[in-house]
Amino acid sequence: MSRIRKIHRNLVEGRNYFLIDTNFLVNKHIPPAMVPSSHHKRRVEKCISWWDEIDAQIQSDKARIYVPDICIAEAYKVLAEKYYKFKWFKNWRDYQKAKISLTNQISTSVKELAKYDRKILCHDISTSRDLIISVDRFFEVCMKKELKVQIADLILLATAKYMVDFYDMPAKRIHIVTLDHDLRTCAKYITELPYVYDPTESADTAVRVFTD
Repeated sequence: MSRIRKIHRNLVEGRNYFLIDTNFLVNKHIPPAMVPSSHHKRRVEKCISWWDEIDAQIQSDKARIYVPDICIAEAYKVLAEKYYKFKWFKNWRDYQKAKISLTNQISTSVKELAKYDRKILCHDISTSRDLIISVDRFFEVCMKKELKVQIADLILLATAKYMVDFYDMPAKRIHIVTLDHDLRTCAKYITELPYVYDPTESADTAVRVFTD
């Protein structure tokens, strides 16, 4: 059995930094009861269990969430597909609720920003030159291993390296969260990257990963 990488809830000092992909972000805003497939329903439920842990850490100022800007843009596209193509939402109102919920998470009002003890629920990271350079190198790794990974997904990995190299964040405190199997496999071949989790995998369920 492979070793399970733990994430501590109650850090004595510092924070956990969660770098998340599009689908993990989207699943936070989809009620499991609306998902028609039992398989996908379980995946959404496992993601929500992770979100419960992350949200609790944010409220206690023990965590921060980072999302590449391209993943935020894709999130609205994925929600639209869930409604129009896959019929996950029963009606327009439910679809709109999900979009509003997503918007509320990734947006911060000027009033909240002005507070001394403000809590920003989501930090976006712009796609810069430094990220693009890493994307090119990571893409070559995926090609050599015959892994099918989208550029937007590789930006997630490049962002993790950017956070370590330019923000001086400890790699052991950065937790990459993705639902993409090939992307996770690719990351295993890139030794300088922080650890990658998939909440839908049995080894990475919230009950196994998070500890006091």
